[in-house]
Amino acid sequence: HMRIMIIRPPLLLVSAIILSYLASILAPGLRLGGPPVSLLGFGLIATGIGLFIWSTQVFQKHKTTLEPRGQPSSLVTIGPYRVSRNPIYLGFLCISIGTAILFANVLAFVGPLVFFYFINTLVIPFEEDMLTKVFGTAYQTYLKQTRRWL
Repeated sequence: HMRIMIIRPPLLLVSAIILSYLASILAPGLRLGGPPVSLLGFGLIATGIGLFIWSTQVFQKHKTTLEPRGQPSSLVTIGPYRVSRNPIYLGFLCISIGTAILFANVLAFVGPLVFFYFINTLVIPFEEDMLTKVFGTAYQTYLKQTRRWL
């Protein structure tokens, strides 16, 4: 059966960041903070951006679509895809967590949790169904060899 994906991942990331921000200003008493925490936040954001750039470059090298609803032309299993089946989403999750850390509020972590839930339950299963249809046994082998996240 084919699942229907209605949420675009970049929009989901932006929504998660907005949700983190709104949650953080609703409860100013639940503050975190300090320079080490800020460095961790910036480090996660930089890691996420790096993963996104690396992953998209590998897709471009293989001349396959980045569009989750697009028709893939090749199964990419090199670069970051050797370690994670979803390095772009892993990068987005790092950005979301890093941003929540920078908002310095415990409630800000609602954004990354919501992002993870929707990506993991709606977006990734949709893509896995499509990739199974397009690449069959090759994709099934990749599923068994490579973890979804890390």
